[in-house]
Amino acid sequence: MADIPSRRRALSRDLPPAATPGIPPVTRIGVIGLGVMGGGMASRLLDRGHRIVVHNRTPERAAPFAARGAQVAATAAELAARVDVVLLSLASEAAVEEQLFGAGGVLETLPAHGIVMDTSTVSPDFARAVAERVAGRGRSSVDACIIGNGRHAEDGELRFMVGGSAETFERLGTVLEPLAKEVRHLGPSGLGATAKVMLNVLMGVEMQALAESVTLAQRAGIDRELALSMISDSGFSSPVMRYKAGVMRRRAYGEPQFRLDLMRKDLRLATAEAGRLGVATPVCDATHDTLVAAAEAGLGELDCAAVLSHAEAAAGLAGTPDRT
Repeated sequence: MADIPSRRRALSRDLPPAATPGIPPVTRIGVIGLGVMGGGMASRLLDRGHRIVVHNRTPERAAPFAARGAQVAATAAELAARVDVVLLSLASEAAVEEQLFGAGGVLETLPAHGIVMDTSTVSPDFARAVAERVAGRGRSSVDACIIGNGRHAEDGELRFMVGGSAETFERLGTVLEPLAKEVRHLGPSGLGATAKVMLNVLMGVEMQALAESVTLAQRAGIDRELALSMISDSGFSSPVMRYKAGVMRRRAYGEPQFRLDLMRKDLRLATAEAGRLGVATPVCDATHDTLVAAAEAGLGELDCAAVLSHAEAAAGLAGTPDRT
């Protein structure tokens, strides 16, 4: 992992300016979706002194943020009327559709200079369609791929890969500066979503390979804990693999940082985009099929590391996932 100075150099190189002459600055931020990532980003913004507005479809999730000074909006439209940028962090395209374009949605009230910044994992086609529809309402948008987990969000250590116009990107410095250790503008709308899908393929495949390796080791007579430790400590591991090996070691699947069902969804998006582009992805395809089977076996709401539990069960090994 790069040291702090080099990470900050990457940030300062590509971070857009906080304001652009002649264009209203982005100072008022709204966050819709207070799950692991959205909640982490909202917490970070509050820590850095931003006065934010929040909205969540499950209202009780907003209470801890209200206690720290955030304004709580009853609807997406109420939130959008009070802010310059709406940061979305939602679990599905249907949720994004509802919060942006449905009754009481963002586009009913977002000011003319307002920006939609969607950090949800969606298909590139959907991201492009959203950008066109938002532009049709006279507003601007970006699809902002975020790399990291909830802790990274809380600590301002996320990586942002952004698709959208350069003009819109350049207005988001106030939002990105407290949240990111690295920022990249990739190009037109849809490329941020493409980056997220591409990177999540790697994570999904890593989890599957780790599960298969540990299951094979156990069936051969190697202790489960020892197998996980050997892999974690080896040069074959990665930061994500080491972290998830710890989740597997504790069987802490009931404390999901990234739900298995969301990983299944993301790999489905990847296989669809690969098909559209004519790219063969046999490893991704096989991993997706395994995640579908694991979700059908009832593991969808657990952490994606629970793919090991699925592999162990298929091999007839003892051990049940922690569902607490």
